[in-house]
Amino acid sequence: IENKKSVESAKSAREIKLLIIMKKLILFLLFLSSTYGFSQNLNLIKKEVEKINNSKNLKIKTVPNDYFVDVKNEVTDNGQELKGYYQDNQLKKITHSVGLSLLKIIREYFYYKNELIFVLETKYQTKDENGFINNPKLMYKNSYYFNNNKLIKKIVKETSDTIDFVKEANELKDDLKNYK
Repeated sequence: IENKKSVESAKSAREIKLLIIMKKLILFLLFLSSTYGFSQNLNLIKKEVEKINNSKNLKIKTVPNDYFVDVKNEVTDNGQELKGYYQDNQLKKITHSVGLSLLKIIREYFYYKNELIFVLETKYQTKDENGFINNPKLMYKNSYYFNNNKLIKKIVKETSDTIDFVKEANELKDDLKNYK
């Protein structure tokens, strides 16, 4: 009887070890598939952004600084401008440029099927101790990748203010709709 119990105990131990190995294998395979899906998403986003930037027949709607001053009561030292880029009446890209006293910040928002997929934030130095710079100096470019309105990856050269890009993009879309 003791021999039978020790055989059953050894069999149970082997089954437990096998279950542990199978669990680890399943976790490893899930990790690999999610990593593959993640990098595949980034590649698709990069291709779509490139496609939008290379499009020649986008219709552009420009919202001038006066709108931000008169309607939204937003005043900056060197103005701001908003542009919406449309293809077949569908928004593909927004460019928002804000001129501050020494800097210019440009944010580009890219869309796929009306969903935010990418934001490029660029900051330039426009003035130095001698006044305006003829060729503004690039300070940094930050890239933000989105899927289902969730940030999935960021490549940040310089930490900027914490911004809810989805919320800001929606506000800019509203500005494009409201401006006549």
